[in-house]
Amino acid sequence: MTPTSLSTFLLAGPELTLVAAALVAYLGGAFFGLRQGWVVALAGIVAAALWPEMGPGSGAVATSGPLAIDDFSLFVRSLVLWAGAGLALVQSGDQLRAAITPRPGPRPTGTCEEAGTFLLLLAGLSLVASAGDLVLLFAGLELVSIPTYVLLALKRTDARGQEASLKYFFLSLVASALFLYGLAALYGIGGSTSLEAIGARLRSGEGRVAGTAEILLPVAFGMLLGGVAFRLAAVPMHFYAPDVYEGTGPANAALLSTLPKVAGIVVLLRLLALGTGGTTGLIALGQGAVGPAAAAWLTFAWQVAALLAAVTMTVGNVMALVQTNLRRLLACSSIAHAGYLLVGVAAAAAADATVGGRPFAGPDTAWTGALGGASATLFYLATYTAATVGVFGGLAYLGHRWPEWTSGSAPRPPREEVSTVDDLDGLSGTNPVVAFSLSVFLLSLAGIPPLPGFWGKLSLAMSALEVDWTARAVPGSRRIVFIALAVVLVLNAAIAAAYYLRLVAAMYFRSAKRGVQADGGIAAGLAMLLALVAVGSMTFRPKPLFAAASRAGAAVAAPHERGPITADAPPQPGTAPRVPLAP
Repeated sequence: MTPTSLSTFLLAGPELTLVAAALVAYLGGAFFGLRQGWVVALAGIVAAALWPEMGPGSGAVATSGPLAIDDFSLFVRSLVLWAGAGLALVQSGDQLRAAITPRPGPRPTGTCEEAGTFLLLLAGLSLVASAGDLVLLFAGLELVSIPTYVLLALKRTDARGQEASLKYFFLSLVASALFLYGLAALYGIGGSTSLEAIGARLRSGEGRVAGTAEILLPVAFGMLLGGVAFRLAAVPMHFYAPDVYEGTGPANAALLSTLPKVAGIVVLLRLLALGTGGTTGLIALGQGAVGPAAAAWLTFAWQVAALLAAVTMTVGNVMALVQTNLRRLLACSSIAHAGYLLVGVAAAAAADATVGGRPFAGPDTAWTGALGGASATLFYLATYTAATVGVFGGLAYLGHRWPEWTSGSAPRPPREEVSTVDDLDGLSGTNPVVAFSLSVFLLSLAGIPPLPGFWGKLSLAMSALEVDWTARAVPGSRRIVFIALAVVLVLNAAIAAAYYLRLVAAMYFRSAKRGVQADGGIAAGLAMLLALVAVGSMTFRPKPLFAAASRAGAAVAAPHERGPITADAPPQPGTAPRVPLAP
């Protein structure tokens, strides 16, 4: 790892911009009476997106201090900022003027604390994607976890909200402890906190490293995966999700469904890259390209990830079939989508150096060409995030049901949130724009063509089918396992369509009973419309996202340990140029 210098802070400019905006929100709310914290949050996100030092691009790798900026980091940064802008609008919700009538009473005073905490969460997530060191990786992951349960406690102060925040808090502590123990075991294998150094030792042929790895690798990967599974809401760390989603509001449920999942996938792909040696894909095992320790690392990774993928998607979809509460149903759906994402992770760990029986040509191939496991995972993560933000933005906009009056002289009954499937009955007649938007998002999550969710599921299934495509299918081979995994994915997509279509049917084929007030705020409705535009653009023009995901997937497997590239020493064939920045 190169020493920290001014160039390190320049590379971390977007993250530092988010932290600076968080400080403005905190201090402005505490000392200057600022009440529009979410406006500051949106301004900070825009400023971070406009930061000029976003990395070298063109497949190069810029390293300085503990940071490693490549196409993978840039893809995740962009996804985080786009998703953060949408989630900030959903989080602001009824802090702005309601869509029907102004909110009675004084405006809430906690918006600056919430907005500042949310900006710190985005900064931590972006640091996770750029981390080239175990310490920064763990610090960034904690900067995601801690603001998350703080937001759960701040946004909803009733008994159910506090219960949800406490459940997430205690389980997050367990997950962080597991992850930290896994990092300690990984440090014991590599003898360094640098991901470069650990990867180099794993891929070396040293007998001592192989002996140590044989004992510590299952422990390390098992604990690391346990910590990541909590963020993904994957089996066996999935059980908290329905209760926490039901206890919190739509805005926090949207956050839990997206940003922790992004963090989990980013960490898994970064850790898998320790055992790889190629720049355009993962090197096939058994070809002498990696050492025995790296081969064991990748073998154990794909076996565990494939098993968890099949179990997680099945458990999530079966649980969702019997749910009547909207947020519990979407929590179970989120569990299932974690299983879909793990299919791509398993395929990435087991991938061949060829795709579909031909040499993989990298990001310059036609966009219709099959993506590798890492690229397919990132593509699906982007489509899932856009649709999920849109769904919860729509639910937040709908707000509450119309009250039931018992008599003319009775006091106004308390407001009841839109919380059950029956509350959506007849929505197409009372709120046609919201009904149409929710239908598009739900159908995309179900994988109905030509929506982007279909292309995402197709790319995941193809990445699984391409493992050992040119090898003979013998009993017990990896090819049989991944064919079975692709079949399980398709079957689960069919199961998921049942409960997604049930929601669409409620909106279009049932009559309204009480209706909704649409009092959740203009900001939440705007987030829903922006997500609809994003899903529409990915539907009609998926090629740019395919290309970006392909570049990012190729970059995450690039070796960063081959030394600096200078004018006198041109890059080796097949390697990504590495650009160490001077102070």
